[in-house]
Amino acid sequence: MKTLSLHPADYLPGPLANTDYGIGFIGCGSIVLSSHLPAYRNCGYRLVAACDHHQEHLREAREQFGVPIVTQRIDDILDNEEVQIIDLAVHARQRLPVVERICEVRPKHLLGILAQKPLATRWADAVRMVELCRIAGITLMVNQQARWAPVPRALKVLIEQGVFGHVYAVTHLRRSDQDEPGSWFAAMENSNIVDHGIHYIDLCRYFTGVEPVRVKATATKQPGQAAVSPMCHTILMEYPLESQLMAVSYFNNIVRAPPLHLHNWFIDGTAASAIASASEITVALREHPDHSQTLKIQGQWFPDAFGGSMGELMSALKEGREPETSGRDNLASIAIAYAAVESAASGNAVEIVSAP
Repeated sequence: MKTLSLHPADYLPGPLANTDYGIGFIGCGSIVLSSHLPAYRNCGYRLVAACDHHQEHLREAREQFGVPIVTQRIDDILDNEEVQIIDLAVHARQRLPVVERICEVRPKHLLGILAQKPLATRWADAVRMVELCRIAGITLMVNQQARWAPVPRALKVLIEQGVFGHVYAVTHLRRSDQDEPGSWFAAMENSNIVDHGIHYIDLCRYFTGVEPVRVKATATKQPGQAAVSPMCHTILMEYPLESQLMAVSYFNNIVRAPPLHLHNWFIDGTAASAIASASEITVALREHPDHSQTLKIQGQWFPDAFGGSMGELMSALKEGREPETSGRDNLASIAIAYAAVESAASGNAVEIVSAP
């Protein structure tokens, strides 16, 4: 029986030839403090400056992570000649005016922006930011960091090795609970699809390498939920017939019983099938259908994936290429998310808008 093997070096962020790019943060909230900064420190990235409205966030960035310059003024970040990459971590609804300001100033020393997902809460805003950065000559990457999380990265390695043969079905299943009264997530319209759910939409693109032509989605609220929009949805992605492929994402983000939370991916191909959890991948080969192999995966999504996405931007800048999740590429994931929102509201299948 063929034995599969994966080494951590195959899927965890590795050392970069150049980690000297200076990083400045615009937005230094909880996700930066809990994930970005620990990951960047672990990877040896150079932290230059941080900007935020909240002094306590800046104090923590300086005292716990050694960020040397902290400020409440965005222009202090733009004027700092050591800042070559901006980690743009403000909320999506606040992002467009910040990108407009960056591109208006266009500091000569600024090479790239890593914007958090979702890039925007409106399609037109996302398209505008991509175009502004193109005109300004600034490389824009969207931090779809789930692509660098250990299990998805390991699955992608197996797909690229040809373990599955032709992949014909990708199925995502997640059960969790983010229905927190008073949170920004609960107050954001369509947050479960456009904000959190876009990770899994993007991973379906990542695993298949094929763009869907339309989506059919359904979503529902639960009585008494805090969130303004449905927290439970299913998104079916339809592909060209010749691709012989389907993908579906089911996400129930209002499961009140934590012991019943789970996160799984199912990959089915002509040569093998796999079930992946947050820490392992079990594979069964077609030629040995009565046996399976379980591969233990090291590392965690938080914070390891964040080091991988920033490392991808640095590598792209060094190599003079477009990053894997560039702003232009990410428009395809955003288009699927917005189409899913429209489909769930109308009950109809919705064609995917092509990115300009």
